[in-house]
Amino acid sequence: MANHPQAITSHYDAEFQRLGLSETHRYLLGQIPPGSTVLELGPASGYMTQILAGKGCVVDAIEINPQDAAKAAIYCRKMILGSVEDAANFAELHGPYHVVLMADVLEHLRAPKNALSLVRKKLAPDGIALVSLPNIAFWKMRWELLCGRFDYTDTGLLDRTHLRFFTLKTAAAMFHAAGFRLTNAVVPPRHIPRFGRLKMAIMKAWPALFSINMVYHLRVDET
Repeated sequence: MANHPQAITSHYDAEFQRLGLSETHRYLLGQIPPGSTVLELGPASGYMTQILAGKGCVVDAIEINPQDAAKAAIYCRKMILGSVEDAANFAELHGPYHVVLMADVLEHLRAPKNALSLVRKKLAPDGIALVSLPNIAFWKMRWELLCGRFDYTDTGLLDRTHLRFFTLKTAAAMFHAAGFRLTNAVVPPRHIPRFGRLKMAIMKAWPALFSINMVYHLRVDET
């Protein structure tokens, strides 16, 4: 996919224009069947939205950054400018959705469980929610804490806009509290130049320690 020709509108847009899609983005996109009706929360400038539209998906989205929203809107049936924590924004959505996509969104929210509860109401009974979250228990972060460091950065685990931090265990507990059943937690495949297969095997064996982020597959819990 070609990069957006427009001016950079956010540091996430800049990161995409510099590096392209991440392995996590590619994994998430691969889980969404062509022709699905998708709700994408926090699409940034639409780099995933464009691919979904190209697969024949109908996409509605909520984005808080007005410049990013303007870029992504051309690939959407409906773009709502605002916060995913505002219940009024969900009231404007069509639904129900086959897929709700939340790629690195929940860690930016004050009350992510409440947002998940709003998502649950818009998901079709047989639909799936796909969530990617950074893993604060990553071994490098543990080492940084042992050294007394917790330094925020522009992107990554300690992105300065992150309000919440999750481990595999606390993420699973949040999903359950919001009315979801966790069906799978996946380490997205990565291209690792040296000892790639060995490192991926280690990440899959001990994801809570060696994975910098995780993808969670969620279904509505009817119990």
